[in-house]
Amino acid sequence: MKQTLISDFEELLRVAGSLTKRCVAVVAADHSATLEAVAAAKTALKSDFLLTGSRKTIEEGLAAHGLAADGIEIVDAKQPDRLIAPALEALRGGSAQILLKGKIDTTTLMKAVLARDSGLRIGRLLSDIVLFQYARTSANKFLMITDGGLNVLPDLPAKKEIIENAVQVAHALGNSNPKVAVLSATEFVLPDIPSTVDAALLAKMNRRGQIKGCIVDGPFALDNALSADAADTKNISSPVAGQADILVAPNIESANMLAKSTTFFAGLRLAHVVMGAKIPILIPSRSDKSDAKLLSIALGMVMSEYLTHNPPDTDHD
Repeated sequence: MKQTLISDFEELLRVAGSLTKRCVAVVAADHSATLEAVAAAKTALKSDFLLTGSRKTIEEGLAAHGLAADGIEIVDAKQPDRLIAPALEALRGGSAQILLKGKIDTTTLMKAVLARDSGLRIGRLLSDIVLFQYARTSANKFLMITDGGLNVLPDLPAKKEIIENAVQVAHALGNSNPKVAVLSATEFVLPDIPSTVDAALLAKMNRRGQIKGCIVDGPFALDNALSADAADTKNISSPVAGQADILVAPNIESANMLAKSTTFFAGLRLAHVVMGAKIPILIPSRSDKSDAKLLSIALGMVMSEYLTHNPPDTDHD
């Protein structure tokens, strides 16, 4: 795939729709918003699907959207282990390439993914990246927030891997040198606020080549990461200040609330992808509308194509 810049969701859908067909394994697909997204993706993205859940509910949902059964396999199941096992088997064997969460909770699904025998681990930390459009930016409308889905209180080595996972997404979208802002409550390094110390260390690690393919700086408060005026007012001189492409939050609470505020306060569209595994894993919230699930599938297809040609480095020495 040619690495031209994908700068908004319409372009993401267009590019994903031009890629080689992929199969998405959907766990607990018997859910209206999930089935609506499956129907849209079947048309717009040329995807195939393996759907686990209540066969009756799934078939009725597909019929309601006028969707034929071609390219769709349904596994009738109700218990969590029976919902997840067929999807993992398909992903291990290569007949499916992307995993999507339906109405099952994230903890149950990810526990199975993280198990030693899942076949999806590659020795890396897994982390969730939320992608959304930010209207105030010019050429590239995309911003990312990480990690609001998996890592509760990441330490310094974990934050390094969280950055590396997000940078992979930026590269796949054609942003070859994304600007990474490590967030805290202030732009000052204060020993009493550990996230500011981590941010300063991550910036130093980036300058010394320990974190590659991006520009990392911090700590930043949210305003001076996104607003050049705010950065100027506070006399912050940095190539990242006011121009961040990736926002790295201190912990799961701050990242999760920040990501959900883009939807519930600002009404913005979003997509999710978990990186660090053998394949892209999509864990949109069960409360997300079908559009977020469709966009996540499109992002998963782009990431699957990228990983085919750029297998992740598993050496962290």
